[in-house]
Amino acid sequence: MEFSHYQDEAKKTIQKYIADEKINEFIPFLGIIGEAGSVLTELKKKLRDGEGYGAFKEKLQEELGDVLWYISTIATQHHLNLEEIAKSNIRKINDRFTEGDLSKFKIYDEEFEEAEKFPREFEIQFIPFEEAGKKKLKIISKDGTLIGDPLTDNAHDNDGYRFHDIFHFGYVSYLGWSPVIRKLLKIKRKSDDKIDEVEDGARAAITEELVTLFVYNHAQNHRLFKYSDRVDTDVLKTVQKLVSKIEVKDCTAKQWEVCIINSYKVFDELVKNNGGRVLVSIKNRRLIYLGKN
Repeated sequence: MEFSHYQDEAKKTIQKYIADEKINEFIPFLGIIGEAGSVLTELKKKLRDGEGYGAFKEKLQEELGDVLWYISTIATQHHLNLEEIAKSNIRKINDRFTEGDLSKFKIYDEEFEEAEKFPREFEIQFIPFEEAGKKKLKIISKDGTLIGDPLTDNAHDNDGYRFHDIFHFGYVSYLGWSPVIRKLLKIKRKSDDKIDEVEDGARAAITEELVTLFVYNHAQNHRLFKYSDRVDTDVLKTVQKLVSKIEVKDCTAKQWEVCIINSYKVFDELVKNNGGRVLVSIKNRRLIYLGKN
């Protein structure tokens, strides 16, 4: 049975219990709460009686059916289509929990000349040093070329934020995107004026830094994801909103989660070892800590 057919049939059984139309609309909401309690009651019986409760599946099916009826009724009363609700929910959970077809992983510079493309795999090294009593960090490529200016924590506390460029390299590895690193590597897509201005310009780079700082502030309350492989859904939704006007808007919440968690694992290694070598691989969608030397 399709949801649309079920909703049409369920609609015929909607009751009006009292004269006040407004109160009538509240009844199905309260009904869901009651039926959810009934579902939990079946679980209680199952836990209590174990295999002795032979009617568990039959009764659970009945109670879930009652929940579905109330959901359908609420949708009908508020002029919502149950079929569209189901489709929308599938899109939402796929965005949150699946990375999609990895063979269709999008690299945003695929159609550009080599001089305007990210290297598909390259090695970088994070080298700490002190200057005037201040902890600093420089990043160099495998051939010794300095990537950007030396960094500090830019904070009163020594919190390791000077290593935060690893998050930008994580965006390169897992999302095929980073206007910040594109500028540092001098591979902005200048052959296309619009792309150069919008996707590789200052606003996109500021957005990337904002995403990085936003996630970092959240991560500080979650032990920098050392013991987690999940990022709060609300955080991922905010990230998606922040990048909704630039090319990386195509990335799913799950892609962002994979990127963030794995980048933080490498960040932890860099902080713990006070630097080291990292492999940035777009072709394998990996960011790998290679060791101190």
